[in-house]
Amino acid sequence: MKSLFLKILLMRIHMRFFVFIMSLIATVFSLSVPYYQKEFLDGLLKNSVNISHEIIIFLLLIFGFSMLSQLSVFISKIFSYFEGSYIQKWLSHETYSKTLVLKADNPKKMSAGQALSVYATDVYTACTLIDDVIPNIISYILPILLAPVAIIIMTSINPMLIIVVILSILTLNCLMAIKQGKYFFHNKMFAAIRIGHVNEWLQNMRVIRMLGWTESLEKKIKYSRIKETNNRLAMVTNGSTMNSIGYSAPFFINIIAVFLLIKLEGNKISSGQIFSLLWIFGVLLTRPLRMLPIMLVSITDCYTSIKRVQNYWNQETEKDEVQMKNNNLENTNSEGCDLEIKNLSYKYEGKLLLDNISIVINKNEFVAIIGEVGSGKSLILQALLKIISSECENYKINNESTENMDLNKLRSYFSYVPQDIFIVNSNLRDNVAFEYDYQKNNDNEIIKCLEMSQFNFQTENIKLGLNTEIGERGVNLSGGQKQRVAIARACYANCPIILLDDCLSALDVNTEEKINESLLNGHWKNKTRILATHRLSILPKCDRVLFIKNGKIVENGKFYEIYERSNYVRDFVSTLSE
Repeated sequence: MKSLFLKILLMRIHMRFFVFIMSLIATVFSLSVPYYQKEFLDGLLKNSVNISHEIIIFLLLIFGFSMLSQLSVFISKIFSYFEGSYIQKWLSHETYSKTLVLKADNPKKMSAGQALSVYATDVYTACTLIDDVIPNIISYILPILLAPVAIIIMTSINPMLIIVVILSILTLNCLMAIKQGKYFFHNKMFAAIRIGHVNEWLQNMRVIRMLGWTESLEKKIKYSRIKETNNRLAMVTNGSTMNSIGYSAPFFINIIAVFLLIKLEGNKISSGQIFSLLWIFGVLLTRPLRMLPIMLVSITDCYTSIKRVQNYWNQETEKDEVQMKNNNLENTNSEGCDLEIKNLSYKYEGKLLLDNISIVINKNEFVAIIGEVGSGKSLILQALLKIISSECENYKINNESTENMDLNKLRSYFSYVPQDIFIVNSNLRDNVAFEYDYQKNNDNEIIKCLEMSQFNFQTENIKLGLNTEIGERGVNLSGGQKQRVAIARACYANCPIILLDDCLSALDVNTEEKINESLLNGHWKNKTRILATHRLSILPKCDRVLFIKNGKIVENGKFYEIYERSNYVRDFVSTLSE
């Protein structure tokens, strides 16, 4: 990928040029102020200025150039701010779009804490390159470059020694700024690691406390915090030294400039010349000399943030051409679909997890996939959804190839209940509809789906009905309740193909039987159903059962048929029955 830093820098280049021109105009106006101050003072002391007329003209010129300089700076800042907002909107949209298509099985995928840091910190910092850092660097460099010209015009002294001193001070401060930039980079890296640990702790607090891992994780967080604090202390010390040099430099340069002027002019030196030098180095260049090295730190900070954003973008995606819009299924018929996949294979970190699997599932068929833990049951469902980067010779839905099918369209055929159930931090209605602030017009349909999923308000002690707040990650629900909410969500989605990944594991046999009667072989009888499970009691009620072992389908047929003929299946069943 082309450097994102350069892309941001050169995006809408005409606006960068406009900001440069406005900064140049502001600098020229600023340098005009000491010139007219010099002329005014020299004329006043020589009694060559008409008190009633020329003094007013000089003062108006000084005031006018000062105001025009500030106005130019203001216009430059306003345009830079709007450009920064444009870049932030673009970066945020692109980052969000990439997030939606990141591959779930990428071993180098960033952690949740690192991704959060990219969103919360790096996108914003990247935008400051345009709305703050670049405009400031331009406004600081131009006065330093043009000041020697102004000195020659106003004093006729050779500014080379002054230039050497300025460059020496800037070089020293810039070297410290490079060091400061490294501190900034490490600070963000340590902060991202710490946020990742804290995020892990907050998301799994219950389990961590139950298993007695609290002290271990606290030490981990504390250690990362100590490293971050030590780095911050070094960063503050280095920054304070830079500030001290930056603040004292103008006074030191002033002394040298006045000394050179006295050596050159002797008794011919004028008050206007001294005042103009003091103004240039004591007022005009004070901020540039102090802030330019800090801006170098800022540009390094922006670069590292942009690099982190680019690294986030460079993660493997499911499909580059995925469009980020809601595509409705072209065939609005919600009845089941035929499904065929041929020679499906999947490797992860060099290990073959799915090995030439071929499946044909007929319309409205109920198929169960069984096998030992880690045999590849869930991977088959994920491959059908193209969540993982598997390979196959052919994959068809309703006899239509999915090779060039838009990913949104493909997934719109499926309702999916995963093992790790996602619960929205909202009310029950929003969780079933899977949409925040969902309209109440369809409450009857939502309640019907919940009831068919055996989630009853009275028996579950849900006093506020669909308005009941579930809490973050379903903290107020048991494992079985979460599964039933997820099943109700799949029911409400009303898609042609239902994928169920071990969604009965937390349910008792009685509840399982009721869900089978109301949904699996009831309301969903006109849909294609694929269930990955370890529950033996549901298998006789399936049209077919696939037994998978070491990533291969070794048996396919009615449950009692494959049980009779296969030692693998009998061993598997006996293991579950123990």
